[in-house]
Amino acid sequence: MKTEDDHGERSLSLVQGALYGAITMPIAMGGLVLVLFLPTHYAVELGIGLSAVGLVIGLGRIVDVVTDPLIGRWSDNTRSRFGPRRSWMLISLLPYLLAVWFFFLPPEGAGLLYLVFASSAYFLFFTAFDVPYSSIGLEVSPNRHERTDIASLRALFQVIGALLAAVLPVALKVSGFDALSAIAITMIGLALITVGLFWFFVPVHHRVASVPRVGILEALKLAFREPGYRTLIVVFMVIQISNAFPAALTVLFVTQVIQTPALINPALLLLIASSALFLPLWIVLSRYIGKRRTWMVSIVICCAALAVVPTLGAGNTTAFLIVCACLGAAFGCDTIMPTSMLADIVYRTEQRGNERLGGTFLAAKNSVSKLAFVAPLLVAFPILDLVGFDVGKRNDQSILVWLSVFFAVVPIAFRLIALFVLQRAGRASYDS
Repeated sequence: MKTEDDHGERSLSLVQGALYGAITMPIAMGGLVLVLFLPTHYAVELGIGLSAVGLVIGLGRIVDVVTDPLIGRWSDNTRSRFGPRRSWMLISLLPYLLAVWFFFLPPEGAGLLYLVFASSAYFLFFTAFDVPYSSIGLEVSPNRHERTDIASLRALFQVIGALLAAVLPVALKVSGFDALSAIAITMIGLALITVGLFWFFVPVHHRVASVPRVGILEALKLAFREPGYRTLIVVFMVIQISNAFPAALTVLFVTQVIQTPALINPALLLLIASSALFLPLWIVLSRYIGKRRTWMVSIVICCAALAVVPTLGAGNTTAFLIVCACLGAAFGCDTIMPTSMLADIVYRTEQRGNERLGGTFLAAKNSVSKLAFVAPLLVAFPILDLVGFDVGKRNDQSILVWLSVFFAVVPIAFRLIALFVLQRAGRASYDS
């Protein structure tokens, strides 16, 4: 049923919103594999090395800083009977899925050159699919609460996809190449099914731009003229940098510091599941205190949890699981609040003129997100290599201190910066 409040009419039924959000499942599976499994697989099992793998994947994400805004702007300016976004999704889907297959399933003996080409294809075609798809979520509703609901549905399916990627190898009792193969096949099948359901059952009403189309540079200028958008981009980048370190180092931390390898899967599952369990809290809280303040609350909770990490040692499994639950809760808020806030900014900006800008706004946000997740690959991994960290043996305490610093201390510092910027921003740009 469509309802209405003082901020506009709702556009999608719950089922339609779910069908849109479900596409996030295969995307999230790929994201988890890229962060947790692939760097280790290429670096250790294929013998390429942590520094080399970090450099290649990191440079690939840096290239996205250019390709994301270009594709975002091109999709803004695309005109077809399917709308500006669906055409891009349809054209890029098959190349994206082929890239998944080759990147996730390297042949025996694959070396550095294979990694360069496979990762480049994956990043390019993922961007061509994801930016137009995600832009739809910014444009689909004039209702600010529905925009939060849509972001929450996407976050929920993101959690389901990540859980599926984490649980599948355990359920099938496989590891290494076999685990990656199972995840890739499941991911490809889900992508084909969810995109098909979305295409046939979810109406996407796109507004036809009635002013002359502008180029990428002018569009980016229009985006960054918005004070709220500039602040959001800065905070989002800082938060993503903060999140990148524990996400990339969880497996190493559990193995080397907690010294309980059997805890890896429960910790990852709890981290992901708590992201979903706390989504209703953030949605309700945002209706009472606003989206900006809700995000600030989650930042404080995350900092408190991370502050415990340097005190942990061998056997502190319960404490570490509590930390994981708090981190997961904060990660969920980090997903839905900035997305919903961005949708509000895009809606207000487009209401002042007829230029379509959703893809450009989103692509610039995606660029800083991808750049942020390069930090562990370009900073933590090489420094750990430099101080003598060895993934194949038990490391000395003096070396493990560096692992704790990158897992907790560095993320706390970045989150405090984000908290300060949000506090200074005030409520006018986000909570009205």
